[in-house]
Amino acid sequence: MAANSESVLTNFLINLYIFLGCFGAFSILRVRPWARRFFAARRYAKDIDLKPKRLDVGLLSWIWPVITYPEADIIDEAGLDCAMYLRILRFGVYLFFPLTIFCIIVVLPPNMTSKGIDKILAEQAEKNARNNQSSDKSDLVFSNFDHYSLSNVEAGSRKMWAHLVAIYCVVLYTLWLLWRFNRESVILRLLFLGNAQRGGPSHTVLVTDIPGVKEAVSKSLQIEKAKRQELKKRELEKSMSSQKSVDVQADDSVYLELPGGPQSQASTSSKRTASGRKAKSVSICEPSVQQPASPRIAAVKGSSPSANGRRSNATVSPIPTANSKKSSVSDSDDYESTEKTDTDVKVPPAAAAAKGSGRGSFFNLRGILGGVSGDLQYRMVDETVDPKYAATGGKLQLARVGKAKEEILQELLVMEKDGVVKGLPENLGVDTRPLPRDRRNTKHYQYPNTSLLRFWESGGKEVEFPGAAEMDPLAKALAVLRKGVTPQQMVAREFALMYGPNIVAAVNMIQDTTTLEPLVEEYDNICQELDDYLEMAKLRLKLRKALPQKQLTVLVIRYKEMECVKKLNKKWFAKVDAVEFWLERLSILRERIKEEQSKCMRKISCSAFVTFNTRTAQAVAANSLHSHDENAWRVQGAPAPFELVWKNLSFTMPIKNGRLYILWAAFWAMTIFFMVPVAAIQAMIEVPKLAKVPVLGKIVTTPPIKQLLQAVVPGMVLKIFLAIVPIILRIMAILSGSTSISEIDFGVVKRFFLFQVVVVFFGTIIAGSFFNQLQQWIKNPTGIITTLGKSIPMTSTFFITYLLINGLGAKSMSFIRLPNFVIFWILSKFAGSPRARQRMWMYQYTSNGTTVVDHTIALLLGLTFSCINPIVCPVALAYFVVNFVGETYNNVYVYRRQYESAGMLWKTVYNQVMVGLYIMQITMLGLLSIKKFKFSPFMFPLIIFSITSHLSTLQLYSRPWSVTALHDAAYMDILEADQRRMELLQAARDERKKKRDKIKRAYDEAVRKAENDDDPPPPYDKRLDEIPPPGGSGAGKAELLLLETIEGDGFALNSEEKREVEEMYLNPVFKVNLAEVERLSNLATEVQSRLPRLNEWVAEYKKYRRETKKRKLLGETEVLPPPKMPEDLTIYDMDPNLQDSDDEDQQKVNTELNPVGSAQDPSGSAPKGPAGV
Repeated sequence: MAANSESVLTNFLINLYIFLGCFGAFSILRVRPWARRFFAARRYAKDIDLKPKRLDVGLLSWIWPVITYPEADIIDEAGLDCAMYLRILRFGVYLFFPLTIFCIIVVLPPNMTSKGIDKILAEQAEKNARNNQSSDKSDLVFSNFDHYSLSNVEAGSRKMWAHLVAIYCVVLYTLWLLWRFNRESVILRLLFLGNAQRGGPSHTVLVTDIPGVKEAVSKSLQIEKAKRQELKKRELEKSMSSQKSVDVQADDSVYLELPGGPQSQASTSSKRTASGRKAKSVSICEPSVQQPASPRIAAVKGSSPSANGRRSNATVSPIPTANSKKSSVSDSDDYESTEKTDTDVKVPPAAAAAKGSGRGSFFNLRGILGGVSGDLQYRMVDETVDPKYAATGGKLQLARVGKAKEEILQELLVMEKDGVVKGLPENLGVDTRPLPRDRRNTKHYQYPNTSLLRFWESGGKEVEFPGAAEMDPLAKALAVLRKGVTPQQMVAREFALMYGPNIVAAVNMIQDTTTLEPLVEEYDNICQELDDYLEMAKLRLKLRKALPQKQLTVLVIRYKEMECVKKLNKKWFAKVDAVEFWLERLSILRERIKEEQSKCMRKISCSAFVTFNTRTAQAVAANSLHSHDENAWRVQGAPAPFELVWKNLSFTMPIKNGRLYILWAAFWAMTIFFMVPVAAIQAMIEVPKLAKVPVLGKIVTTPPIKQLLQAVVPGMVLKIFLAIVPIILRIMAILSGSTSISEIDFGVVKRFFLFQVVVVFFGTIIAGSFFNQLQQWIKNPTGIITTLGKSIPMTSTFFITYLLINGLGAKSMSFIRLPNFVIFWILSKFAGSPRARQRMWMYQYTSNGTTVVDHTIALLLGLTFSCINPIVCPVALAYFVVNFVGETYNNVYVYRRQYESAGMLWKTVYNQVMVGLYIMQITMLGLLSIKKFKFSPFMFPLIIFSITSHLSTLQLYSRPWSVTALHDAAYMDILEADQRRMELLQAARDERKKKRDKIKRAYDEAVRKAENDDDPPPPYDKRLDEIPPPGGSGAGKAELLLLETIEGDGFALNSEEKREVEEMYLNPVFKVNLAEVERLSNLATEVQSRLPRLNEWVAEYKKYRRETKKRKLLGETEVLPPPKMPEDLTIYDMDPNLQDSDDEDQQKVNTELNPVGSAQDPSGSAPKGPAGV
């Protein structure tokens, strides 16, 4: 049963009271000293450089400054994503303010003055009279609130011209407002990207599906395992035979040569990279393959299978033709010139000879070397790299596939005999001169040549076409990796081939850290717990409060290897000393983390971060097709390091696609599942049905209860059901392989909007129409369309009450964050230290997945029903006004964001608003047609115009919303390079000035000393007049960076910036502070040694107080001396970390009020007794 006017009014008043109560409570609590940090966390956080403006302490004086907060300041302080989020709410206010006035004036009067509902009820009553039924029984159920909707307009009435005109005005105004906001969003995004930090996401791309890396790593780990097993076996055999033992160390990070194996070497050493980290060099030899070669390999390499099945290096032809010269380039010839650096592995002589003689078009090193194939190597990291070029795995050079410049000039000087072809006998009696050059003999590749058609049947054998391997990214990458090129070097040279060696700044390979992440997470948690406990102990020492030894109950089976658990000799559970347990556990975890780090550094995944020297190169790389094979070398813009989901970076595209299909299947299954309980609850809470229950009959028919059930409960139940949906969608997005928090959040926004459109909008309309007009559907199944036309406008009542509950009620409570505030208030009382209390209010985050969809659904509902029931317009306006005030304050003064996407959210919001416009127009077209308005086809031009506007807007703004234009990137590169040079120039001049001032002060001091000692003055220091050359001896850091920056075109990242990028895109599990164990251990020893004396002194002092009080009651005048406090208990009295934030503010106030008296620090003197005693 639809809610009547009294129920809607009751709903409005209840939610209005909730709104006034929440905003009033906030206005009071935000200025309270114990709560103001929770309600203005960004204002008091010490790690934020740009803090929001200070607000007045008046009761309502904060509202106007928040509403008028400058958007430029919001972008600087909270980021462009925050500004774009607030623009959604501003868009809602700008949209529904004029629509409220227009629709109430134009649409509401025709609805109210019509008699459609009375006519329908009269017809129904007449029909019942003919059928001898009760006159008050009707199949159609209406309420007095339905008189404000389109249901009250008679079929075929000319009053619906007002609705048609209103539809045109609403749609055209919405499209104009969207165009304005779209244009502003693009401009703001461009300006924000221009101010982004250099070397981060603005210069970096994420490369996934790198071919060959997964296979090479898997092969290297297999070889490593086999080698360790063979070494262990041989060592065991030697020890059992009592021969001279060989000291063999088979550690996970060390590889040794197999006795009697191939002449190869595997070594592990440590070398400091440019960032100061130790890099492991792993060289793994591939064992000789004794199996017969397949016919396809033999045919390709110019090898013929011998009688015993082994390969023989018989060439196809001793003289390559002109065609074969073009096709005789190896799989990895793109990297030929870069292999001449100081970091390359020497190619075996057999391979070099084969390559130099031109034998074998696309040779395989294994086939050419034959029995010495053990020289093939896979290397994960190269330790011989110069630290100067460690960011790219070595110095990059321009790639070339032909002869080098020196070779060409050398051959130019060779004189040949007339009429003799080079390389042939002089007495050869045939014409062997090369054929004239034409298009047929100068082709680079032979047809057919595709990666799908690599082998061809010829003479009963499979033959590989020349050039086919080069078109296969996997075969080409494996050929490069077999030469000893590390994955980092391969990626760097691949991008140097595309963009030039001077453009690639750094390459960060991504490792598979699945086994390492749980250890680091446990290590961080224990460090946090131990640090909090020690901070609490220090605070107790400062306050002279007793602190008993903390104990933990642990499961013996899980920690059975720990000494503190073993000595208790328990079977299931044991109580251990907390500090002892934590320190021992940290020591064990540290060793395991070191071991796993060495393993994970070798488990390189098929993904990497590539940083360029310019924004232009990044823009080109992020939006170009890198390889013709879509499953290899996939390049996209890199997210910021702090928002990466590291465990998903190693997923390949086939795995992601498979998971994505499963995600959508689960999503639709969940959508269908939610439709059932929502529809069931909508049916169960019908007052007439509940009235039939014996116990509930009199209760539900009571006017207040009836109004609550009709207007409040349905929307509240729906809101409760929707609360868990974003959590499920977020989990599904993570499992689908999303690589960043922003990608997860945007996925939740899109799917949650789709879910609400299906479940909330269509589900409610269908369920509400069905249950409200159930009798009509049963009696006249063929009149479903007519019934929907009468009942759909009635569902506007439910959506009006839903917007009131969601806007005034739920969002007001979200604004004050009442549950979080209660938890903060309770836990802050039990926080052991100021640092632990600080974490409760400082880090409060928000996400778009749970908030944006509520706003876009409100836009959809407001637009859809604006011309059906105009009352929805002021309700939607109230929703956006309330949310604009509350969300502006929270996003500026409280919330932090987990990512920054430079305003990419607006594209999704625009599409969702357009979906709302389409639903509105289709709904109105259907309703006007059902209402037999013969001019309803006039809506088709408007629908076509809306579609055209949508497509043209996407064509105009879709790419600027997501990518950076090359012109803008190039211009920002110029501005950035000039700004960086000027900053370094000023810093270098300041360094020179400081150096000269230092020399001058030393000279003046020497002169004054000579005058005081009556000695002759020292000789004049000529360095005061000299101007040292740039980069000379004694040059400062800024000067060296300046010279490095202005080399070449001046766009390249300097060494300092490359080190920052290398550390920036390094997995946090490799940056964990393992030295924290020593600090915590020393601190624990220092604190724990004082706690027994503290507890003993506090007990004595309490006894002294009781004795003093007893003597005072007995009238004794003798004063007992207080117990002497140990001096070492005051060690932490002046520790600034133990100063509470509230105490700091109180001291500032005292200083301002009494600057003279504040010079004395009351905490400097020892307290008379324990606090609180």
